[in-house]
Amino acid sequence: MKKSNITVIVFFVVAIAFLSVASMVNPIREYSESENRVLAQMPDFSLKSVFDGSFTKDYESFVTDQFVWRDLWIKIKSGVERTMGKTLSNGVYFADDGYFIEHKSESDIDSELLDKNIGFLENHVKKMSEVIDGKVLVSIAPTASVILKDKLPPLNDEYDFDTKLDYVRDSLGENFVDLRDALYESREEYIFYRTDHHWTGEGAYIAYREIAEKLGFTPLDESEIEKETVSTDFLGTVIAKLNIKAEPDTITSYKPGNNTVESVNYNLGAKVTDTLYSDEKLQTRDKYAYFLGGNDALIEINTSVYNGRVLMLAKDSFANCMISLLTAHFEKIYVVDLRYFNLGLVEYTKTLGDVTDSLVLYNISGYADDRYAFKLAR
Repeated sequence: MKKSNITVIVFFVVAIAFLSVASMVNPIREYSESENRVLAQMPDFSLKSVFDGSFTKDYESFVTDQFVWRDLWIKIKSGVERTMGKTLSNGVYFADDGYFIEHKSESDIDSELLDKNIGFLENHVKKMSEVIDGKVLVSIAPTASVILKDKLPPLNDEYDFDTKLDYVRDSLGENFVDLRDALYESREEYIFYRTDHHWTGEGAYIAYREIAEKLGFTPLDESEIEKETVSTDFLGTVIAKLNIKAEPDTITSYKPGNNTVESVNYNLGAKVTDTLYSDEKLQTRDKYAYFLGGNDALIEINTSVYNGRVLMLAKDSFANCMISLLTAHFEKIYVVDLRYFNLGLVEYTKTLGDVTDSLVLYNISGYADDRYAFKLAR
């Protein structure tokens, strides 16, 4: 064997050994500040988890998330791939006009789970309609990959969420609030963040108008809304997957000109405030958590709108920046995040006794792999 070949082999063996040892002694992190997400932890070992394959899958996620110098490797990989002209890196498209858009192909979607989740929506509408006399609405919001598909690279393999949204619309009928047309008409406006998966304040306002009309209200005119730019250096969850430089986003809050919020009660009294906003979150990487302070199991919002209308809102984080607008129309709003809520939504609504209207608001990409949607129909 040539001496040069031996040198290469020795180099790779030493490098692999070094990285393996470094990863073993590297402190296990619970959270990645740069990626703005919780990292996988060492899974519990059991014979059952070994035989059903879940231990191996979870262990691979643990090793990947805890790999030494992970943030640096991601940054180098993303930078090299972008320089090489690639249009996709680490599950993110390098899209037109400075957008970074999450990629979901058919292989990323658990079709069986998505179909089950759509079925839970149908059951939710049926059961909730037996509990309350008012509106029972569902709105599964399109994400940037749906509305801004013309900005995606050509010949992409993005999952066809449009077809699934068509099915939800057809199955729910008048109980479904389809936001696609309204958002598409404003697609050239700043309705989605360029570095994050959420819609902006403007995008949320467009969606709010559609939802308010379905609820039977006259939506607030722009002249009745107070807009406040609270951050000009927001770098969201999508760009965090690449860990490269990008033009920051701007966060603007949309709220009724006449503040109606009287109290905001988090998790049955764990925290009580008089605001829907958390200024301290603007000093962190997770600046979108400025809205509501993040995600909690249960929030009760009381307002000065004494009209007897009470809303039950089951949601993901897409709803967080819209809730302030909904406070202009309801005396009380219960906000439930089923990821952290341990009761069935229909049964909990029964126990309250004062709910008049119901709204389910998620984004389609997140709802596709949500494993807590079954609580909607319980």
